[in-house]
Amino acid sequence: MERRAVVTLLLLALLVAGPIALARPATAGADAHVFTQIPCLSYANAGATKYEGTGTTVYTPNGDVVTTCHMTLVFGTPVTEPTWTNPYGPCDLLELPSGRAELMCHYAL
Repeated sequence: MERRAVVTLLLLALLVAGPIALARPATAGADAHVFTQIPCLSYANAGATKYEGTGTTVYTPNGDVVTTCHMTLVFGTPVTEPTWTNPYGPCDLLELPSGRAELMCHYAL
C-alpha cells in the first residue's frame, strides 16, 4: 500500500509540475525557437510576379525575428539578371534569372 501512495504522489507532482514548466515565460537565457518548413509567398512587380516556397523562422531570446525563404516562380516573367527589391518593409527579395527567389526578413518584436 505504501508503494502505491508513493507512485500516486509522484504522478500528482508530475501533473502539477508539467503544466507549470510549459506555461512559464521564456527567460533571457532561453534558446532561440526555430521553425522550419514554413510556407512562404512573395509578390514582385506590383503583383505581376508570384513566388512560393518554404523557409525557416528563428525567434531569438532578445526578441529578434529572422526569416529566410527559398521560393520558385509560380507566375510572371523571370528577371534577366539578379534583382534585389524590398517588397515588405523589413524584407528583401532577391529574384534570380533561374526563376528562383530568396526572401530575407529581419525585425524585432
